[in-house]
Amino acid sequence: MSLSIDQHRTDHVYAVIKSLVDAGHSEFRPGLIADTLREAGEPMLSWEIRGELARLEAAGQISCNPTTGAYSLTGSARKAG
Repeated sequence: MSLSIDQHRTDHVYAVIKSLVDAGHSEFRPGLIADTLREAGEPMLSWEIRGELARLEAAGQISCNPTTGAYSLTGSARKAG
């Protein structure tokens, strides 16, 4: 079964997040994801990235610090990855 376009985009953003965390970024913001995608030749609009972050947050894979606006992987996402 093939993934939907939306699920593929969500998985792609999550993979970028995992690579950022693996590179030492314990927290990240949408702009860092956008920069990373742009540098890889795969630009994505900011509203698309924010939408994917909302999906990942709803799925419990990331969380947002309401004070700083920075996101981080949840404990369960770290254990699964």
